[in-house]
Formats: sequence, C-alpha cells, structure tokens
Amino acid sequence: MLVVDANVIISCLLKKGTAFDAFLFNSILKKFQLFAPEFLWIEVRKHKKELLKETKLPSDEFDEVVEFFMEEITIVSSSQFLEFLPEAKKILSEHPKDVPYLALALKLKCPIFSGDKVLKQLSPVKVLSPSEVLEQL
Repeated sequence: MLVVDANVIISCLLKKGTAFDAFLFNSILKKFQLFAPEFLWIEVRKHKKELLKETKLPSDEFDEVVEFFMEEITIVSSSQFLEFLPEAKKILSEHPKDVPYLALALKLKCPIFSGDKVLKQLSPVKVLSPSEVLEQL
C-alpha cells in the first residue's frame, strides 16, 4: 500500500519521467495498492489551467491521463482518517499542504509516494520517491 500525493501526479503530468514509469509499471504488475485523500483531485483540478499551459496537451488528452490515474488510485474520504488529522497537523505545522496525505498514511500504516523533499524530512512514516517506488517494482 502507498498513499499518493499530488506532487507525484503533477510531476507525471508535466513530464513522463520516473514517476509516470512507476505508475505505468504498477498498473501492469499491481504490486502496490494506491490510495489518496479526496483532496488529491481538488489539488490537481486547481492547477489544471497551469498544467495545460505547461504540458501543451489538448484538454481531452490531459483528461485521459488524469482518468488513468483516477482508475489506479482509490480515493479515501477524509471522514475515514479524521482522527489522524490533529497529529498530522502538528507534525507538518510548517508544511500544511501535505497534512491529508500524512493523516491517511498514519491511518493505513503505509508509506507515502512523493517527490516532496520537505515531506520526506518531516514525516514519521516512510516517504518513497518515484525512483524508490520504481526500484521496488
């Protein structure tokens, strides 16, 4: 099991590099079950205009790629990990954008799939970079 953060999805959309390869191989090998808080898609949608501009992808192709990720990731309602939010907020007080991801990882007792170096430093749960996930596949 892995909790996926928006950092990885946005990275995949911007350039089809290591993070995208990790998703692609996992979609075939099914080694990891991928989870994310519903907040993930709110973050991705919030940046859609910028991402479309950066990627130069037509909107329908962009939506297809996002659809692929949506099929690979199980979304977990925040109500299912509410009890872990205070602890996650305390740990990430200087990095609040990743609180939902840490809270979900605490609930599921699993690592976070992220390229965020600050999160990796602050998190009490293991944070695996795209290259580390790819190595495990």
